[in-house]
Amino acid sequence: MTTTIQKSVHLACDAQTVWDHLTQPDLLGKWFHPALAPMEDGAEFTLVSQNDDERMCFGKVLEMQPPRYMKWDFSVGPLNGQMTTVEWRIDDTPGGVRLSLEHTGLPKGADAYGLILALDKGWHGFLLELRNLTDA
Repeated sequence: MTTTIQKSVHLACDAQTVWDHLTQPDLLGKWFHPALAPMEDGAEFTLVSQNDDERMCFGKVLEMQPPRYMKWDFSVGPLNGQMTTVEWRIDDTPGGVRLSLEHTGLPKGADAYGLILALDKGWHGFLLELRNLTDA
């Protein structure tokens, strides 16, 4: 059995606006964590804390299909360097778009459940923050 986090949020904006918020360092920093450089296909990335520029997340962009799809290798501190996969999909809906996130390759078992809950809560909060930005 695999452990997967799936989230989606409906946003009252166009796909390009969402794409920019997923790939541009300054916009990523407004809802998630600032990136040291733009997200680019095949490039490694580092996302830092808004408070002290400490590394929060890192990985590599594995695939991009602007402005609809992006796939990352992804790790965050509590994963201790273990790489997971994050996929982003942007689909048109009447009046806006639906942004979907799928986070796979997460640790399994009861011992990892606290981490899964923390990641799930984190993604939920970050996507709500993105909604607040794009609905403004």
